[in-house]
Amino acid sequence: MKHLADLYLSELQPSREKLTFNRVVGATASLLVVAVVLGIGIHFWASQQQINTQRAAHALSQAQQQLAAKQQQLRAAMNNPDVEQRIEQTELQLGQRQRLLQQMQQITESSQVSFATLLNELAQADVEAIWLQRILVTNSELTLQGKTANASALPVWLASFSNYPSLSGRQFGVFELRDNASSGVLDFTVGSLQHSSLLSSQPSRSAGAAQ
Repeated sequence: MKHLADLYLSELQPSREKLTFNRVVGATASLLVVAVVLGIGIHFWASQQQINTQRAAHALSQAQQQLAAKQQQLRAAMNNPDVEQRIEQTELQLGQRQRLLQQMQQITESSQVSFATLLNELAQADVEAIWLQRILVTNSELTLQGKTANASALPVWLASFSNYPSLSGRQFGVFELRDNASSGVLDFTVGSLQHSSLLSSQPSRSAGAAQ
């Protein structure tokens, strides 16, 4: 059995609503409200941007003014004879101190090397009959104090100094030899006249003391 439906009946056709004046006015009003809100937002954003720009421009202007003031102060200072003189004096003092420091370092290094060489050569010239107890060096002047069991060994020992560069050619203006009855040996002092005031009546018991 076939069934037939007639879709073109007037009851089944969609109804068409007519655009009335009220609806047109409502839609137009809504669009106007949206446009006004957008306009206010854009105006507020533009105002904020303008304020920020003005603040940045003001800060930049102040920074430029401060920079110009500092540059002017610097130019004035550079053109000031007193400031230039102070700078020159400071540079001169620094240069003198640097040269003095270099000289002191050189003297210290030279003294250390010379004294080490002297000790080394005294050790090489060592003899069994002589015991050094004190070595005094000031301004390249040398004085030796110690003990010996044989008085004749002392001149032989001093003569051997000619074999060593740091000991050769030294003039000893002081030559003392004292009998130490308590120990059965002789105390001796051989050295420079410049050390006379520094020498005690007895040789020091601390070996290798250098001043």
